[in-house]
Amino acid sequence: MKINKNNLKIFFVISLITFCIQTTDVKIGYVKISELLLLALVPFLLLKPINKFLFYFFIFFTAETVIGLIITSTSDFEILGSSRIKAPYVITIGRYLELISCICISIITLRLFKENKSQSKIIIDHLINWNIAITAFFVFIYFLVVARIIPIHSSIIVYNNYRLRGLYFEGGPYGLMLGFIFALTFFQEASKFKVWKQLFLFIVIAFFAKSKAGILFTIIWIGFLNMNYLKTKLRAFMYPILALFVVAFYFVFINLNSMYIREFNIVRDSVHERPTDPNLILGRISGKYIVPKMIEENPVFGIGLGNYPLIRNNAEYRGFFPRPPKKILDIDAHGYGAIVDIIVDMGISGFMWFMFIIFLLYVELRTINKGKLPLIGFLLLLVFGVQLSFLYPWIFMGIILAYKNRYIDEVSN
Repeated sequence: MKINKNNLKIFFVISLITFCIQTTDVKIGYVKISELLLLALVPFLLLKPINKFLFYFFIFFTAETVIGLIITSTSDFEILGSSRIKAPYVITIGRYLELISCICISIITLRLFKENKSQSKIIIDHLINWNIAITAFFVFIYFLVVARIIPIHSSIIVYNNYRLRGLYFEGGPYGLMLGFIFALTFFQEASKFKVWKQLFLFIVIAFFAKSKAGILFTIIWIGFLNMNYLKTKLRAFMYPILALFVVAFYFVFINLNSMYIREFNIVRDSVHERPTDPNLILGRISGKYIVPKMIEENPVFGIGLGNYPLIRNNAEYRGFFPRPPKKILDIDAHGYGAIVDIIVDMGISGFMWFMFIIFLLYVELRTINKGKLPLIGFLLLLVFGVQLSFLYPWIFMGIILAYKNRYIDEVSN
C-alpha cells in the first residue's frame, strides 16, 4: 500500500480501532481512555448520515436510559460507596455514554470500509496482523515473567497463577477478545500463514489467557463455519445423537436439584470462611444467586441501566453473601455477559427490543445472503460473557453492516 493522504487516514483509523480492542481496562479512575476518544469524535461522526440500524440502537439505549433513571428514582440503595461515578443516576448516565461509544466504534468501522471499498481486504489484513503483533509482544513479556526476569507484580499484563490478561481486567475477557481476532482470520485468504495465526491465537487463548469462554467461542465459531459439512456427515448419526441427548437431559434433570443444594451449602460455608474474598463475594459466584432474584422481582423493566453494582449490595438480593469490603465496594459485575446484562438492567421488555433490532438486521442479511455468520459471531460474544459496553463486539457490528451495504467486496462470505 502506497503512503498517501488517504492511506494515512486508513492507518490512523485502524490504529484507533486496534487501540480500542486492546485497551479495555486502561482507565483514568473508572473512565476508559478509549471511550473518551470515541466520545470526543461524536461531533465529527454526526456530520454524515448514520446507518439506520445503529440509529435503532441509539434510540434503544436512549429510551432504556430514560427508563433506568425513572426506575432509579423509585429504588432503594442500602449500601453505597464513596465514588461519585458509581452513584445512583450518575452510573446510569455513565453506562449510557459507554454504549454511545460502542455505536461510535461501529460507525467508524462501517465508514472505514464504505470509504475504502476497494481496499477492504487490506483493511482486514492490517486489523488482524496488528492485533496479532501486539499479542505476540504480550506473549514475549509473559515468558519473561515465567523466567522471573520480570516480577509478576510489575508486568501488568500477567497476574495470578501466570495467567495472561493483556490490558484487560482478567484472562477470561482477554481470551474472548482474542477469539474475536481468531474469528476475523477466517475472512482472510487461505494460506499457511493464516493457519499459523489461528493456531497461535488458540494457543494463547487456551494456555496463556486460560479463557474457558474464549476456547468455547472459537470451537463453536468453527462449528458454525462448517455447519453444512457437519449436517451432511452426521445425518446418519442423527437419531443416536438425539437419543443420547434425551438420556443426558434426563440425567441432568434428575440430579440438578441435589447438585444445586450441595453447591449452595459449599458456597455458604466458604463465605463464612472467606467473607472478604472478592473472588467469592463478587462476580459470577455471587451473581449466580443474586441475578435470578433480581430478574424474578424486576422482570419487565429490570433494575435500571447500570444499577447492578449498586443494587446487588441490598440485603434482599445479597442473601448470605456479606457486604463487600470498602476498598472493592464500587467494583463489581456479575460476569455473565451482555445478554444477562440486558435482562437484569432492562428486563424482558429490553431484551425483546434488543433482539427485535437483531432480527430486523438478520432479515436484511438473509435477503442478500451475506453477513449472517458475523452476526452469529456478534451474538456469541455477548452470550459467552462479553459486557454490552465492551467495544470489540461493536467492531463486529460495523463489519456486519459493511457486508449488508456491500462495502466489503474483496473478503469471502
